[in-house]
Amino acid sequence: MNESGKVLLIDGMSFLFRAFYGSAWGGGYRQTSTGVYTNAVYGFTKMMLDYAELVRPTHLVVGWDVASRESLVRSQWYDGYKSNRQAAPDELIPQFDLVKEVTQAFSVPNLGCPGFEGDDVLGTVSTRLALDGHQVIIATGDYDSLQLVSENVSVKILKNGGKHEHYDPASLLALRGITPEQVVDVKALMGDASDCIPGCPGIGEKTATKLITEHGNLDNLYTNLDSCTPKMRSKLEEHRELVYLSQRLATIIRDVPVDFSYEEAAWQYDRATVHSKFDELEFGRTMASRVS
Repeated sequence: MNESGKVLLIDGMSFLFRAFYGSAWGGGYRQTSTGVYTNAVYGFTKMMLDYAELVRPTHLVVGWDVASRESLVRSQWYDGYKSNRQAAPDELIPQFDLVKEVTQAFSVPNLGCPGFEGDDVLGTVSTRLALDGHQVIIATGDYDSLQLVSENVSVKILKNGGKHEHYDPASLLALRGITPEQVVDVKALMGDASDCIPGCPGIGEKTATKLITEHGNLDNLYTNLDSCTPKMRSKLEEHRELVYLSQRLATIIRDVPVDFSYEEAAWQYDRATVHSKFDELEFGRTMASRVS
């Protein structure tokens, strides 16, 4: 086994979209002198360096979505999955490839797997690393990742203003009243409008959390429907299939066939290579000074 390390896993899409919209509110987009849009890439790079300074990892990896919505495995299970997603803004589309050039300049692996989402990639890698005894920190904007929390895996949920919420098993229980194992079952009941996960109509987060904490998990809830009010029992019985489909959709897949090398993820880079890429993208002195 490799010597135990501290690995920072970054949700690439989460960082990139946050960087794009966070810098686009004024209507102006950062561009190079030749007209190449770089606002999202610049913001992503700043955030990546911020979290690297905060966590001080020995290794760093970025996970990405690499498939269209239609080709996702979850879209095969449920046609409506993420059907509300709109196309990315024209100014952002060229930056998907550009940001990977920047991470490559830092010698950071860009991991993705056709048919799967960045969450699945990070779930797979974090599970492997934790089993090998490494400490893993996932940085993301997606609360679904809280199901990955364990003794060796913590999650930092991005918030506005450069802040974040840090979750380990104890803080997850203190802040949200549930265990990592219960995260998916709460989502199965309440659904998720942003991903078009249906859940059980008429059940929100508060009720979902109450039901799961009282019964422990979804299976126990359905085994003990007699203990629910007639109205709640009727609702849960009527939408049973929808609830269990939602559970499946909300569960992060942890055995994605992604090619990952721990050694290649070492957080070390050639400063000249990074500065050359920064110069090409006209990032300026402030950003350059961070890797001097």
